[in-house]
Amino acid sequence: MAARRGARRTDLESGVTVVSEVRPGVESTCLGLYFPTGSRHETPQINGISHLIEHLVFKGTHKRSAEQINREIDLLGGASNAYTSKETLCLHGRVLSRHLGRIFDLFADMAVDALPAGLEREVELEREVILSEIAAVEDSPEDLVGDLCDEIYFGDHPLALPVAGSATAVARLDLGRIRDHFRSHIVARDMVVAAAGKLEHDELVALAEERLETLPSGDARARGDAPALLSGTRVLERDLEQVQVCLSARGLSRSDPRRMAAEVFSGVLGDGVSSRLFREVRDRRGLAYSVGSSLSSYVDTGSLNIHFGVSPDKLDETLQVVGEVLRQLRADGAQDSELEAAKIHLHDGSVLSYEMPGARMSYLADNVMLGLDYLDVEHELAMIEAVELRDVNALAAELLEPPLALAVVGPVDAGRLPADGFEIPSGRIA
Repeated sequence: MAARRGARRTDLESGVTVVSEVRPGVESTCLGLYFPTGSRHETPQINGISHLIEHLVFKGTHKRSAEQINREIDLLGGASNAYTSKETLCLHGRVLSRHLGRIFDLFADMAVDALPAGLEREVELEREVILSEIAAVEDSPEDLVGDLCDEIYFGDHPLALPVAGSATAVARLDLGRIRDHFRSHIVARDMVVAAAGKLEHDELVALAEERLETLPSGDARARGDAPALLSGTRVLERDLEQVQVCLSARGLSRSDPRRMAAEVFSGVLGDGVSSRLFREVRDRRGLAYSVGSSLSSYVDTGSLNIHFGVSPDKLDETLQVVGEVLRQLRADGAQDSELEAAKIHLHDGSVLSYEMPGARMSYLADNVMLGLDYLDVEHELAMIEAVELRDVNALAAELLEPPLALAVVGPVDAGRLPADGFEIPSGRIA
């Protein structure tokens, strides 16, 4: 019997939600176990504990050693991995559909029974791996400037904490504290099992009911306060060939009904080669190889981020040009041709992306975790098409409110930059 087409959702009594979609013409299945926890749910004293747990679940369970887990992953073929973000920890993989039960059993074991006794050596080894990963961020100005901008923009709120963690916190995390955090955060409540590809939804539900039966239900997680968004300037002087710059303005939460208008607005501003920032900074003036904008969206807030890298002697001119682009867009709005180009870019990019089972899996999980009442891509594409010029221009006026958070990494004297953030200029440039 052919598998039923379209996205399906089943809510289990345990608190787990199972969501899936059959994708025609593929022999593989993408599976993800999503837990709504990440660096946002940490404090400075334990910053990085979620990321460390992501590593340690591959290092052994009560039934499987690290060597057995690695061999089983190899024998499944495909690919298996995990990631941590500010709000999510996910185990995910792609295998041939006949291996769905096996990879589900492996991931379930890692979620239910990881961190057994005798794991002290593995903890120390992974601690060193993560400390190396944190050091690599220090050696990557493009990554470092983004973390610095988050520190300014989110202030004392946990969203300011880096996902990888701080070296100080990671160095002192002990196994007991890690186990406590694992057991209180890797729970059934609000967990999502998402899959896309060749599969049967009822089979996936049965696997979730059976293999996750002993996963603790967990307590209702406090939502926490939304951050008070801040501006300011941070300069980290480094002996580099280029200056890396990040500006952060207000954004929207992932569940904000205007989020599609915000995506289109970002397309007009800097997401694409026809955007204003690309045209003005790169094409017309040749100031930077890479320049653009992006949105970071969370459950209850977000940021609009502008990023570029320039030679030190071009920094002042580039900031002036970027400021003029922001000023004009905020004051005069976008043009019809820009709206059309940004919508086509977003629409067609979404269609191409969602042809891949992994992207569909992530899309389904995100919508469930955000409490959205639709799962079909057609709904999202209709939302893009419905964006009007007035929606984009209203967001330009609202989000581009100066001053913006300003972070700079490179050979720059902090005294040459304003201490209170980036002010959008009032006058025009040539």
